[in-house]
Amino acid sequence: MRRKIEKNSETKMSFSNIRHLKMPEKLWKLVTKASKSDRSINNYIISLIENDLIKRKMLKKSDRKKFQSKNTQFRKRSN
Repeated sequence: MRRKIEKNSETKMSFSNIRHLKMPEKLWKLVTKASKSDRSINNYIISLIENDLIKRKMLKKSDRKKFQSKNTQFRKRSN
């Protein structure tokens, strides 16, 4: 799937593939419960996989995807 991303009047092409994951219902319910605290289920699963790949030295920490948690609140700067 190709998506155009407009950023600062430059057009970038982003490539993403949609993947599906099958897991037992009991495991899915536990993952859903664990992910409710701060992020979506998809982001939670990605972070688990990334943590394992970093531990195995197959992925650099700098290549980790950045997520914004549900609990993050934007604050106005006071000058």
